[in-house]
Amino acid sequence: MTLGALPRTGVWIFPNAPVDELVEAVATADRAGIDEVWIADEGVMRDPLVVLAAAATRTKRVRLGIGITTPVLRHPGALGASLASLDELSGGRAMLGLGVGGDLTLGPFGLIADRPVALIRDAIRIARAVIERRSVAGYEVPTHAMPARAIPLHIGSRGEQINRLASREADGVFLSGLTLDDVETPVAWARSARPIHIGLYSSVRFRMDALEDPTSLVGNPSDVAAGLRRLIEVVRPDTIGLAFVDGDPISVMMQRGIETFEALKAGRP
Repeated sequence: MTLGALPRTGVWIFPNAPVDELVEAVATADRAGIDEVWIADEGVMRDPLVVLAAAATRTKRVRLGIGITTPVLRHPGALGASLASLDELSGGRAMLGLGVGGDLTLGPFGLIADRPVALIRDAIRIARAVIERRSVAGYEVPTHAMPARAIPLHIGSRGEQINRLASREADGVFLSGLTLDDVETPVAWARSARPIHIGLYSSVRFRMDALEDPTSLVGNPSDVAAGLRRLIEVVRPDTIGLAFVDGDPISVMMQRGIETFEALKAGRP
């Protein structure tokens, strides 16, 4: 079976490995031709911006995303400046992923996200204004602000209202934790106002002893590639990606991810 032109490819990494191993994983993805890497922001784990900045100096082409970070912990203005700096360092390869934030991120601080749609709407407005060096309500450009950059802003959520907000105001969405049965509805929400970039990331478990998991693709790289193929056929995303959730060494998961994309591109059943 062949699919014709395939979407971009990407991986999402949970930052529970030492920083040098995470940086090496991003460099491996770059060498393998993977198009984008997202590093999760889990509050008190390894800082994704540090990892991505280090990786920027060791890579040439792969896009570098923080995904997903929350304005509850990181002020959107500071995020805008950080991403603009990463974009400058990487030669225009930075991506910003914004979301409400989950319990792993907010729980240790006893925080909750009030009025999540308004929270994300305001974060988009402020972060983008800082990145583009323009004044908006609540932010006046100072003389010492960085030069304007063009950085894609993605929203990570499975909820209806935030995905509809993304369709109106963001550049793309980062969708994860969805099965073949429930993926079409969030994609439709994200496409409801105008076409934006759809990044679809499937949780993947390569371990032979992994239990059946309705929210994950399970099996060897060829099995996982077959699952990605079905997702592509159903929703035609702009990026198809793997979210590494096994807990194996990151180097092992990255190698299996590379084998999965090779199988996908080869169209092997």
